[in-house]
Amino acid sequence: MRFGFCWVFLVLIFLSACNSYTSEYTTLEPIGVHPNGTIYIGMESCKECHLDIVSSHMQTAHWLTSSMMTPDRLLPLLKAEKNYLDLKDDTRLTYSFQNDSLFQEASRNPLEKPFLISPLNIIIGSGTKVGNSFLGWEDNSLYQFQGSYHLPSNKWINSPGFPDFFQAKRPIFPRCMECHTTFAQSENWQSPIPINRYNKNNIVFGIDCQRCHGSVVEHVKHHRDFPTDSIGKKILAYSDFSQKQRIDMCALCHSGVGDQSLLPVFSFKPGDDLSKFIRSQSASVPDVHSNQVGLLTMSKCFLESDTMDCMTCHDPHLNERNNSIKFNARCIQCHPAPKHFTAKVSEEWDCISCHMPVQGSRQMKIQITSDSLVPVGVRTHKIAIYKEEIDSTLQLQQ
Repeated sequence: MRFGFCWVFLVLIFLSACNSYTSEYTTLEPIGVHPNGTIYIGMESCKECHLDIVSSHMQTAHWLTSSMMTPDRLLPLLKAEKNYLDLKDDTRLTYSFQNDSLFQEASRNPLEKPFLISPLNIIIGSGTKVGNSFLGWEDNSLYQFQGSYHLPSNKWINSPGFPDFFQAKRPIFPRCMECHTTFAQSENWQSPIPINRYNKNNIVFGIDCQRCHGSVVEHVKHHRDFPTDSIGKKILAYSDFSQKQRIDMCALCHSGVGDQSLLPVFSFKPGDDLSKFIRSQSASVPDVHSNQVGLLTMSKCFLESDTMDCMTCHDPHLNERNNSIKFNARCIQCHPAPKHFTAKVSEEWDCISCHMPVQGSRQMKIQITSDSLVPVGVRTHKIAIYKEEIDSTLQLQQ
């Protein structure tokens, strides 16, 4: 009798512990809903089983590529050398910080009252390399504003593509949002005519888990019901994708804007054939800033491999920026004994400096001063032998 009572008591403790544990789950509340029925939830639910992966992903450029203006994203901007930008038509753009918000004020004379004050609601870019640009709302219309923060010079500069004179704003179309957010619902999302009007309450900022793994609602529900099931269920696994499917997933944003959208933006899902959604840019030489996939697929490494894709070298869950040791190690995994007769500088391998050099973008140029237009330097993803890099290396040896 005593044994039976103890056994029942232990079972009750176990059940109460389980109930206590499950009651701490994050409520699966939608933060975005696609018109096709796809529900987007926050990454808090992913942390329940993948805390390390989610925490590291939140340090990546993918996650930081867009967000609402928050105090932590404002902090670097407060350190700018000066809080204004002068244009050639004597317009001064001044940036002010009020109640954890950022405003752009345009005036012809610094002593006069601004003729335009615009709130900057959304920050674009990770802010880890070039800097940030800013978007703002006018009713339901979304625009980019003229000033950008340039991290290397710690200055406010003219936003790329804007003229030297004052231009208040530039409309942001859905294709822009497709690469900078997980989801953003355009008011006419099925129309071939792009507009810059959105449902402001139906935007999922940053590139989160669901952008690459598809809807996670059923996956989360399953593993809450079966917490001991260690094999991921009801979720897309990249290991099941072909090489082309894996490449296409990255190419959605890393093969340029595209010449034409064939289907509505945000309709592409991981595993789809990208050519059915976007017609790729037709430039004979892909640009280093926007078309990394186009350059990679021209590389001998890729052409002679049946398995190579972007994740052969990149872990999208980690912030690997400037980690040359790790990238060089990945080169050596496939090329353990490269033959270098003249180009090797030292005993330390540095594959990417010579075979993937930093090059100036033809498409992305920034105006650091009023009289200069400088190409943004980006490491090319066309893996090749570059004579100019070899020549410079030889000069270092002499």
